[in-house]
Amino acid sequence: MASPQYSYAPPPNELPYYNALFSSADKQSSGYLSGPSAVEFLSLSKLPVDLLKQIWTMADQPASNTLDPSKFHVAVRLIQLFQNGKKPVDLALNLGEGEEAVRPPFFEGVNVQAAMQQQQQQQQPQGYHHLHHQQQQQQQPPTTNHDKSIGIINSNNSNSNN
Repeated sequence: MASPQYSYAPPPNELPYYNALFSSADKQSSGYLSGPSAVEFLSLSKLPVDLLKQIWTMADQPASNTLDPSKFHVAVRLIQLFQNGKKPVDLALNLGEGEEAVRPPFFEGVNVQAAMQQQQQQQQPQGYHHLHHQQQQQQQPPTTNHDKSIGIINSNNSNSNN
């Protein structure tokens, strides 16, 4: 009998978090996690090994012994729910009506904020930082000739008082 196929599409406000987790786990930047890489990363959730095996089976459908980003999202969502003592009500891993928000998934030693910043920088076109710096400089009010002449007058006045 085939296992049910779960899916999870993180909402837009959570997607950068999930993508940063995937980037942290995908050390080879291959676009998928092999079994050993996934086990290494998912074990950082500190959930029992037997439960992680079940999560793997639920996420890796159809079975390929790898997790691509969409399968990884399923695995992380299941981990999040188990870490919060919640159960999904459907194959899209939603919570029941009236359920309060749950804490983000936790993976020991993973600095998600740093991964999110790194990912943001990688997604920006080359030259963006230079251009952004130029724009910031341009946003500062320019000094005018009037400002400069006042400065000269004031500095002359302060020199004549000595």
